[in-house]
Amino acid sequence: MPAKESAVSAASRLKGKYTVNIVTGCFEWNRGLSTQGGYPTIALPGSRKPEYAHRVAWAEVNGPIPITPCSDGSGRWEIHHLCFNRLCVNPKHLKLVTKKQHGALHSARRAAMRLAKAA
Repeated sequence: MPAKESAVSAASRLKGKYTVNIVTGCFEWNRGLSTQGGYPTIALPGSRKPEYAHRVAWAEVNGPIPITPCSDGSGRWEIHHLCFNRLCVNPKHLKLVTKKQHGALHSARRAAMRLAKAA
């Protein structure tokens, strides 16, 4: 006899814990945040440690985040917020990138912001 499905889906655990920003399309988290970086966190059944909600949201749509090493040697896979809103858990605003790619994306954004301020 197959085991009963006891775990609640991640999608249903995320539902009601964010507000949709009608201007940006971001799903802005309105619950717990991590003490390191202020990223949205969520407790999942069977886990003693909270998970980052944006990683849970991405995995719910795209499948598990790979645990294999990155092809560029950067060590791990990360989830990048295309909207640059760390409170956003909208899977359409999230992209799987390597740690090196993630750093480059943020460096480029900081440079663009410096140029905009100087203008």
